[in-house]
Amino acid sequence: MNRIYTHEIAQEVRSIGGRYELDKEGVFDWEGSPVLYAVGNAAVDSSCCGTWGCRYALVAGYVKRLRFGTDDEGNPLSEVLPIDDRAVRDAITDRMKQEEKVSQVIFL
Repeated sequence: MNRIYTHEIAQEVRSIGGRYELDKEGVFDWEGSPVLYAVGNAAVDSSCCGTWGCRYALVAGYVKRLRFGTDDEGNPLSEVLPIDDRAVRDAITDRMKQEEKVSQVIFL
């Protein structure tokens, strides 16, 4: 089932314990299908338990319609098909860790 992905680059989100922000987006070809992803940083910097941070990637899925419209706040919207196949996820995770130097890959 297709879903709508909201592009939110350079929009810091703060919480009680820290923050995160996506700073890069891209599309790469996977076996003939375009895959949409974003990369960002997360930091736990206001927690009583110490500090921590990581670089991570979000994989939205296979692109069906790229930036076809905007939401009420002006953020671009894309239609994607989530990637459910475990072997494909594992292979994409390996690629993202190598090429983007991320420690975590999250599939939406």
